[in-house]
Amino acid sequence: MSTEDKKQLERLKTLNVRDDVPKDLRVAIESFMQQAIIINEYELDYMPTEYMRNLLRTLAKYPEHSMLFMDVIKVLEENELVES
Repeated sequence: MSTEDKKQLERLKTLNVRDDVPKDLRVAIESFMQQAIIINEYELDYMPTEYMRNLLRTLAKYPEHSMLFMDVIKVLEENELVES
């Protein structure tokens, strides 16, 4: 793991989801972030798809977070992880 990756991992460990985020969305975000930490710490090859699926499904329930939803989709497309 590069020095920059280690810095990003340490930063990720300090992030907290805001209290005003709906509980189900908060749990989905926290689960996704925790899984990302695990992947980096243990140098795993991938994240189980259910974490991303759960995050996207939960985000889709909240129109006020549509920009975040679209940003996640864009990252997936840019990394060729989804197709149109």
